[in-house]
Amino acid sequence: MTPERTIEKKGDTGVQDKDEKTAQGGSMTRQQAEQEMEQLRKVFPSVRMLTAEQVQAGEAVGDAARQALEEKTTHSRMEYRGQELYEVTALFAQVEGTPCVLELERRLDRIMLLDPEESEQLFNNLAEYRGKLYRDAVTGAYNERYYQEKYRSRILTAGVAVLRVDDFKAANDVYGRCAGNSVLETVAGVLRRNLGEKDRLIRRGEDRLLLLLPEVGQSDFGQKLEHLRLQLAAAGVPGYSHLHISVSIGGVWIRDGEVSAAVEHAERLATYAQMQKNTVITEQQPERTAAAPVHRRQSVLIVDDSELNRKMLGQMLGSRFDIAEAASGEACLQLLEQNATGISIVLLDIHMPGIDGFTVLEEMNQKNLLEQIPVIMISSEDTVDAVRRAFDLGASDYISRPFDAKVVYQRIINTIQLYAKQRRLSAMAADLAFEKERASRMMIGILSQVVEKRNGESRDHVQRVAQLTSMLLAGLAQKTDRYPLTREMRRTIATAAALHDIGKMEICEDLLHKEGPLTEAERRTLQSHTLLGAQMLEEQPECRDDAFARTAYNICRWHHERYDGGGYPDGLQGEQIPIEAQVVGLADVYERLVSRPVDGHARTHSEVVQMICTGVCGAFNPLLLDCLQDMEVEIARAMQDTPEET
Repeated sequence: MTPERTIEKKGDTGVQDKDEKTAQGGSMTRQQAEQEMEQLRKVFPSVRMLTAEQVQAGEAVGDAARQALEEKTTHSRMEYRGQELYEVTALFAQVEGTPCVLELERRLDRIMLLDPEESEQLFNNLAEYRGKLYRDAVTGAYNERYYQEKYRSRILTAGVAVLRVDDFKAANDVYGRCAGNSVLETVAGVLRRNLGEKDRLIRRGEDRLLLLLPEVGQSDFGQKLEHLRLQLAAAGVPGYSHLHISVSIGGVWIRDGEVSAAVEHAERLATYAQMQKNTVITEQQPERTAAAPVHRRQSVLIVDDSELNRKMLGQMLGSRFDIAEAASGEACLQLLEQNATGISIVLLDIHMPGIDGFTVLEEMNQKNLLEQIPVIMISSEDTVDAVRRAFDLGASDYISRPFDAKVVYQRIINTIQLYAKQRRLSAMAADLAFEKERASRMMIGILSQVVEKRNGESRDHVQRVAQLTSMLLAGLAQKTDRYPLTREMRRTIATAAALHDIGKMEICEDLLHKEGPLTEAERRTLQSHTLLGAQMLEEQPECRDDAFARTAYNICRWHHERYDGGGYPDGLQGEQIPIEAQVVGLADVYERLVSRPVDGHARTHSEVVQMICTGVCGAFNPLLLDCLQDMEVEIARAMQDTPEET
């Protein structure tokens, strides 16, 4: 259809900066292009991708696509069709190396003819709306499109930093997407409050944020990033008190440097920082040929009330290490609190005025600092009791005065390398454990889908029960140490929760789907699914000595037991019921009450909590009820975040 009148504006389209003529950098994959189009459809009802051949063949709506293709930029036009005003925007893109145009079209609500001089005002009114194309929906930060179009090829003098949220994927998988989004929202909020007007915050991946800081000087860059890290470490995640934010940051300060090269180098430094966790590593502008992350100098904190001893050790180690000093135990703890990640090792004297070396070790142990920072005791006291106590409190090594300088030097090197190796092995073990767990969840997920379909369950029932189980276990572990709920054990229970109703596979489908009241015989048959599920696991010889299988057995058999002995099949009461069965039983009841309307009325989360806590559904462990009430807001959000059945 030929429009009655068109108003065209090049360059200043609300999609690109004024006078920007450079092409978009980089090439998208087909999948990335489809994802981009899905985001654009939230703003434009009509979104389609045209190849160069289609544009040249005249298949585009108007001239905007042809001009965008020729100039490799963005063009926007407004067209009148009768009394209706349409906006057509064309964006140039490389899709798997092929030039394409994304053509976006929508009808504007303003039904009136515009004089040419009014067009500028209309563009200004639409600028904020178009700006959504550049925003990440979760964090409100700028997105990858913004980086590619605005900054990738620019030359700047600025601090460039890549921030990675530690353990984000694991937390997202364990606690759910809602918790992960809350972490990202918190991180973005803290960063925005600490950034200047010209600074830019850009989300470039699931757990990665890019910071462009043109106003920070080279001498202040590292201190700025360390300040941001500390601010994030102190921030709480609303609704998730058990989650603690930890970030690893790699930064490069450049003078008239290319942003894309600096970002690549900052990425490498951030990866190295994440090996140590909760760490900032910075560097000046990298050489063009730099290919590997640069290892920073290790730092040694010398704690001794004798200035002579500190000076002697500092002279011995200064050529290889950065040296920090503390003349007392109090000063040592203060330095560790301010900059724990900047200290590689502590050389600690025992006898000092005020807080002595043993007390410093105790404090570090309580704050879990000894997991990251090794301590070598250096003292004139060499009694068996002193040495034994130091090792009992967590010291990595003990050196008695007088000592040989080369021996001290080598033992420090060995200890630092040992800790670094332990961290790498821990990271590798965590990755292997996560992959194993992911494979297990995948297989159990497939099995649970079969169970749900066979039993006529809601499609998301098993997923929600597992998620609720994980959240309740985390809350219980914080509330009490009565149960052996290690992180590994909590993951095992949450995964095994998916099998809680597997015994229903042995129950007649007619009975499972029966509407109306059950006879006593039918009720007993239905309740037998607990025993049938346990028997299915028990009959597998290879499962008898397997921790996961034992946990699944306990859940299958006893998740319908109640704390007062009023459950089935065995009438267990109190702590006779395994804690995994108690938690899954509560999660199962909660999910069923929330997801199943009564007389067309959907119960609220508060109503369900009230029903459970007042004993309508049987008695539960008082500690678990406390957790349920404490986490009501978190659980309500998690249930809303879980996809509903369609």
